[in-house]
Amino acid sequence: MRILIFTEVLAPYVCGISSYVEILKKGLEALSHQVVIVTSSPFIQDATYKNGVIRCPAKKAGNKYGYECKNYNDPKIINFITSFEPDVVHIHTDTRIGYMGLLVADKASVPVVFTIHDYFMDRNAADKSRMIWNVKTYFEKQHFRDMIDNADVITSSCSRADIFIRKADRKRKVMLIESKTDTNRFDYRNATPASIRKMRVKLGLSAKATVAVFAGQLTVEKNLEFILTAFSQHIRKQDNIQLLIVGDGTETDYLKSLCTILHIDDMVFFAGAVSNNMMPEIYSACDIYVCSSEDGLMSMSFVEAMACGLPILVKGDKYEIADDMIKNGVNGFIYNSKPEFAKYLRTLSLLDESKRKRIKQIVRDSLVTEDDTSMAEQYEKAYDLAIQKYSDKIFK
Repeated sequence: MRILIFTEVLAPYVCGISSYVEILKKGLEALSHQVVIVTSSPFIQDATYKNGVIRCPAKKAGNKYGYECKNYNDPKIINFITSFEPDVVHIHTDTRIGYMGLLVADKASVPVVFTIHDYFMDRNAADKSRMIWNVKTYFEKQHFRDMIDNADVITSSCSRADIFIRKADRKRKVMLIESKTDTNRFDYRNATPASIRKMRVKLGLSAKATVAVFAGQLTVEKNLEFILTAFSQHIRKQDNIQLLIVGDGTETDYLKSLCTILHIDDMVFFAGAVSNNMMPEIYSACDIYVCSSEDGLMSMSFVEAMACGLPILVKGDKYEIADDMIKNGVNGFIYNSKPEFAKYLRTLSLLDESKRKRIKQIVRDSLVTEDDTSMAEQYEKAYDLAIQKYSDKIFK
């Protein structure tokens, strides 16, 4: 099968969607499918094609990524992409690259699979003006609808996507496909004491501290202010716990200034945006993964961190999304308040080395239950279903 995947962002951009798409491509190719990814990049002036990836020039934009495809309806690019003669178009965004996917699918007369990764109402939460937020959300909602209305099959890693569809005033079924990662790359057993020491030095972390890590886009909906205030109120310097924040986004400057205001600069470290190739080493150099988001869908960083053996601290609201993965007191803890968050953080920090090693294996075993191609195999079924639905629609 020939599959075209459309995503606005891809490595070196660090986020769950780019990781998800790369893992899917690898899995599909392992199953002998031909895959081409179409994405955008702000670092090029002309479209490029290399190693199965078409990159289109991007311009600055007010979306959560900070940029979007410049000419999504460029006839030359559309014709070039269509020349791959796809059997199916798989869209992972409702930004401009998503619309390019719809144009290609229409020109090539093939079905569309749309994967929901995020919630349209969260994307402009950083806007201080309620009026501007309402206007932007109106357009985001319409973009979301356009993808839903033109998709033959809709997929997501989380059942909460049903709620998003209803809030967009649509009625469509969602095919649930569990997120997977490359468990060979993301494996704490690949790290050595020497490599861990080296990474901690590189990140400015203490060799003996317990390190909690968050990785992802630094946006309002991640609710990182909760974690920072919890640190300032309930974590003492003598607890010897440090927080590493990996990623970049609209809230970066605010979060850094908040650390100064809260006097926790010496406890919190910002790594900025890093290559996904570095993430296995970074996770392996840390001890705990923390999340305070109250909304959104299942995060790829959860999956990657767990594959590296990190127990998860997840907020109660988010637990409703991750309840199939997080077993309270086994591979992580669910908290509902700042004191509770701090209590679990200290509990994990006080474990001796043998218990930490045992927990790492328990966490990894709780995740690695299927072959790494299982996500791709589920998408094979989604593509077959989309092709059948499209055929029924055409010959109806």
